[in-house]
Amino acid sequence: MPYSSSLKSRGRITVGILEIQGAFLEHQTAVTSAARSLGLEVDVEGVRQVSDIKPEIDGLIIPGGESTTIGLFLKRHHMLEPLRSWIQSSGKVTWGTCAGMILLAKGMENQKEGGQQSLQAMDVVVSRNYFGRQINSFEQEVEIVNPELITQTGSSANSSKYLGVFIRAPAVVRITEPSVHVLAYLKKGDADNKVIVACRQGNIISTAFHPELTEDTRWHRYFLNTIIANK
Repeated sequence: MPYSSSLKSRGRITVGILEIQGAFLEHQTAVTSAARSLGLEVDVEGVRQVSDIKPEIDGLIIPGGESTTIGLFLKRHHMLEPLRSWIQSSGKVTWGTCAGMILLAKGMENQKEGGQQSLQAMDVVVSRNYFGRQINSFEQEVEIVNPELITQTGSSANSSKYLGVFIRAPAVVRITEPSVHVLAYLKKGDADNKVIVACRQGNIISTAFHPELTEDTRWHRYFLNTIIANK
């Protein structure tokens, strides 16, 4: 199925949000706020079934939740292959947060018995629950290394610090292709111990933390700007 669209002809962006689990309503609010700050017109659509995976969608957000449960839902509702096809389509942008990072990864550590369904989209190995269980959830500043995220206009302009919300969060423990670029680290223990908590490969972005649970819309603006850059 061909996936192509033109911002010039439609005059607006369409963002899909996978609405199975997680803070998808918060993502919708953040996308709307980010679009307003960028002067963009954005339509947000829920993705709950195969028919919602439309060619008109320019960017897709995969929120947090329980990755095994989400993966099983996608399999049972025959959504895995259509989503893989959409993600691999030219010009489409995908962003996974927390469980979304796990679902996008090609490699997995600490899987549950029976394995983990995956969209097999990003050349990284991710460790589930890297920071511990739900009780070990925390907030901590992450170090952004991507210049576009650092120099964005807005309340967090020219700042390499970002307050990350980590809820039973994963982390990238290994990058398996040089085309994967680190966007942000988290310092753990001594200063030399840097854990990868955000990365990008082509048009695929993943974050271990939850930007939708903060008022800082830098990551949502970055996502929207990436969509624009691919049109």
